[in-house]
Parts: sequence; C-alpha cells; structure tokens
Amino acid sequence: MEQKERQKREFMLPDMDSTFRVFGAHLRTVEPDWSYPLHKHPMFEINLVLSGTQDFIVERTSYIQKPGDLLLFRPGDHHESRVSGDEDMTYYCLHFDVDEPSFRELLCRTPRCFYPSDSELSIAIRPALDKLIGLTASEEPVVRTESRMFMLSALFELFAVLSGTLSRLNQDPAGIRNSEIASQVAAMLEQAVDEIGSSGNLDDKDTVTSVAAAVGYSTSSVNRMFTRAFGVSPRQYLSTIMLKKSKLLLMDPELTIEEISSLLGYNNIAHFSRQFKRWTGESPSRFRGRFHE
Repeated sequence: MEQKERQKREFMLPDMDSTFRVFGAHLRTVEPDWSYPLHKHPMFEINLVLSGTQDFIVERTSYIQKPGDLLLFRPGDHHESRVSGDEDMTYYCLHFDVDEPSFRELLCRTPRCFYPSDSELSIAIRPALDKLIGLTASEEPVVRTESRMFMLSALFELFAVLSGTLSRLNQDPAGIRNSEIASQVAAMLEQAVDEIGSSGNLDDKDTVTSVAAAVGYSTSSVNRMFTRAFGVSPRQYLSTIMLKKSKLLLMDPELTIEEISSLLGYNNIAHFSRQFKRWTGESPSRFRGRFHE
C-alpha cells in the first residue's frame, strides 16, 4: 500500500530531443541612406525596430516599421529593407532555426509576418527580446559559460512565448488539418530513421513515396503540404533527422565510426563520411574530436 502511494506521487518530464540554431543576431544603428538588398536565407527571422523608421519588403509586400513593430518571416522568404525618413534607424535582428516539428509548423502556418507594437504577439515576446538585446549589447564575453546560459535562457523564453501566442492566434481549420497530416508524415519519417538499423539502408525518395501512400495522398500533395507546414521538404527533413542522429551517435565514445555508419544504414564508412561532410563541412572524426576536446 505504501509503495502504491509513492508511485501515485511520481511525476516525470517527457523525453525531449530537439536542436536549434541562432545565427547572425545583431543590434545595429544605421544612417538614413542605409539599405539592404533583396535576398533570402534558410532560417526564420525576427526583425524589430527600436528607433527611426524602416521600409521592409517581404515577398513584394511593403511594411513600414516604426519603433516596437516587428516582422517574423519564414525560411526562403525574399526580403529587402531600407531606412525611411531622414533619421538614423536602430533595429534588432535574430535569425534562428529549430527542428521541433510542432514549433516549426506554428511558425510556418502563421498567415502574417507584420506585427505592430500594440499587437498581442509583439507585446508578448518583447520582454524576452529585450533580454536578448541587452545580452547582445553587453560587453561581457559570450565565451563565458554563465553568459551563454543566460542567452539560452532568454532564447527558450522567447520560443515558449512565441509558440504559445501563435497557437492562440492561428486557429484556421484548413490550416490545422493540413498541419495534422504534415505532422503525421513527420512522425513517420522519424520512425523510418529510428528503424534504419533493422531495415538496412534508407532511400529518401522511396521513403517519402511510401509514407505518402500510407497517409493516403500523392507524393506531390504530401510534398506541398509538408513544405507549407514546416518550411522544408520531406527529403530535407529526413536529412535533418539523419544529421541529428549522426551527431548523437558520434557523441557516444563507446561506438566506432564504422559501427555508427552501419547503424545509420550506410554500406561502408566512406559513404557515411562523405555524406556527413556534405552536411556539416567536416568529417565525422573531426566532429567527434571537437566534441570530446
């Protein structure tokens, strides 16, 4: 009886295995003649104006940003910007990427990218952004573990508030239905990667085709829904999962690189090494050595 009572009081956090990347975060003040040319990149971006006015164009739509207004746009969106008016302009820019499927889906499903200073989203995420702005402008070296942990804390706070607010704002039934199918596809792709060791080599094209058949849609329809939901194609998502699994296995010093290549379904270590270098720009042995330095 006493043991049962103890079991009733046991609570556990769910297992979590997600990665994210922050790139090119910067706080900048520019002169009235400043502009940035049309470009795109494979990351999400938050752009917040702190003073002055910015004319920001995303996918041929122009937005006039005043202090407190922010833009949130998706990977692959074409965008350009310039100062509007005769005053200097200060802005904060944050590029990031996440592989958490539900969070990616929320970010990609949002129907708008411009949020005025008095909007629910701008108000909700501004405290976390202000922390990041303060850390960005700090003269304290970011190489210190404590400083990096403060940055991670502010980033996770931003992600939590961002996901919660977008969940409340984006309630379109059609969008939710498409995202449910895309999430089902994502789960099946992840399962396919988990089962590589027992099923042999993984052919990304055949895997996507079989998953599409399993959910009852054509491959082209699945590609379209998945890309709209997650900002990447199913084959790109497979590569992301494979890379993450490769890194996790390489972090285990008990496994040889040859064993890892076999667990990932590669016929030989050379094939795995070439693919890993194509993904990361470095060999598996160099990644492992850098991680265990």
